[in-house]
Amino acid sequence: MSLVNDITGVGQALTDPIGFLLQGITGLMGHLISVARVDMMGVLDRFLFRTVDPTVSGNRPITANPNLASLNLGLTLAVDVLIGLVVLFTSLRSIFERSMRAKYDLKVILPRILLAIALAHGSLLLMQMAVDLNNAMDSVALSLGGPLTGDNLPWSPSLSPGTIAGLVTGQDLFQVLMALALVAAMAILVLSYVIRTALLNVLIVTAPLAALLSVIPDTRSHARTWLRLFLGTVFMQAVQLIVLRVAVTTEFDSSGGLISTVYALATFWLLLKVPGAMNTSTHLESKAHTMLHGLERSAKHALLPAHHARAPARHKAS
Repeated sequence: MSLVNDITGVGQALTDPIGFLLQGITGLMGHLISVARVDMMGVLDRFLFRTVDPTVSGNRPITANPNLASLNLGLTLAVDVLIGLVVLFTSLRSIFERSMRAKYDLKVILPRILLAIALAHGSLLLMQMAVDLNNAMDSVALSLGGPLTGDNLPWSPSLSPGTIAGLVTGQDLFQVLMALALVAAMAILVLSYVIRTALLNVLIVTAPLAALLSVIPDTRSHARTWLRLFLGTVFMQAVQLIVLRVAVTTEFDSSGGLISTVYALATFWLLLKVPGAMNTSTHLESKAHTMLHGLERSAKHALLPAHHARAPARHKAS
């Protein structure tokens, strides 16, 4: 039988070389799409719908990873030592330096030091509370309609085995290329979630250092940057699942044709835009806060001369 197929293939290559080449290309792309779909849907099923520890099966909290907890504890102990050095330096400065700032620095910093110690030692609990809130929002997004699984996502009909087999049989190279673009977009989404998990691990470990940076006024902006990065990294998942739920609910063609593929590509584009949009919104909020603070200081400086001008007049009248 295989000999007959080989002879048929050779005959087709001689009589219709372009068709034979097209069949080989579409067959190779179809096989690549089928294999990649199975692999990447397994990864997405693990990372897309909830935030848990990916190193073990089940739903163990990400902060319960013993390696992350050990690194976090080590940095917490280092932060305790550094906070002691900050207290010592501030105390010596208030003793030997006669400036007004040195006199009141210790009184201002002590409450912040106590807060930093509490944040550093309770960082795992506080971060897990944020992750649990994100997972609760994920559950709400997943429960608003039918279940979201690998079989009913916007790109599932276009990448189903039946659809790919039909494209390969019909030698529809254009739609095969569109399906291949869909697989590339899915690969980017998978990569973004792997990077998200790695970034969350780094943020969990460095949380005590962020608490230390909140003590000193010169480094407080870095602590706010860490907080914005953590909140954006955690809650981008809930926003993306809401976008995905809307895309599934409003899907107008699930036949696996060209319109379904374009709709799935648009969904991927929106999903990949979410982290950047959240980052931009946080920066705009920070810029607005800085601008309002600057306007407040300008108003105080503008009113200060008028206040000093009225003061001598009141003294003369008295």
